[in-house]
Amino acid sequence: MAPHEQHAVEIIREKKWTVRVTAYGSAITFTFESEEYARSYADGQAFRLGVDVVEFKKCA
Repeated sequence: MAPHEQHAVEIIREKKWTVRVTAYGSAITFTFESEEYARSYADGQAFRLGVDVVEFKKCA
């Protein structure tokens, strides 16, 4: 199955780790204290949606 064009999984690195999951045009954000948990969750969601994880680093 081809990935849906409105699906995305993003990791945002700031003081905490944030994972934003967009599916069918709706986005939801999860915050994690641990990098390992954030990456694991993002990888699982990316696999489920058939997309790659995109990583951002917020700068001041």
